[in-house]
Amino acid sequence: MKTFVRRGLSVAMLLAISSVAPGQEPAKKVSVSNGEDRAALEKELWDADQQWLCSSGDGPYHKDYKECIEFRNQYWTNQFFEISPEGQVQTKAQMIAAQRAAHPSPGVGPYPDDFKLMAVYGNFALATDHTRLKRQSVDGKVSEIEVRVLRMFAKENGKWRPAGAALVPIRK
Repeated sequence: MKTFVRRGLSVAMLLAISSVAPGQEPAKKVSVSNGEDRAALEKELWDADQQWLCSSGDGPYHKDYKECIEFRNQYWTNQFFEISPEGQVQTKAQMIAAQRAAHPSPGVGPYPDDFKLMAVYGNFALATDHTRLKRQSVDGKVSEIEVRVLRMFAKENGKWRPAGAALVPIRK
């Protein structure tokens, strides 16, 4: 069953990536071979990731929870989506609505590290990170899981913006 879920998530991620990739011509991997260029882009995308995750308590762009939600609503691309660790796909509108309805305890949120740029395809980039995700259930209990996240970014009007994410739980 676990293999089936992993394969399903892999297929879903590939389909999702192709749906947000600019233009639908064959993808041409852009060479970011110059170490300085690659390092600069990785730093720029890590910064975009930190802005996106503004609700985490220790991030450089920390905002109050409700302010963070409204920032994300403007910051994420219109086609933004996320695949949860359980395999649930949510659109930007669904995620914003769910976040507006939630009232999480302090400390609940994402805590990413180990960010790595993986590939660039024109105005589309893929990166990964390791994230400790503190979540709160409907009964108020806080739990923590670790996930590996595929982060997707689209460059619009010269600025890199979050286009999606797929979270895969790390089993110990």
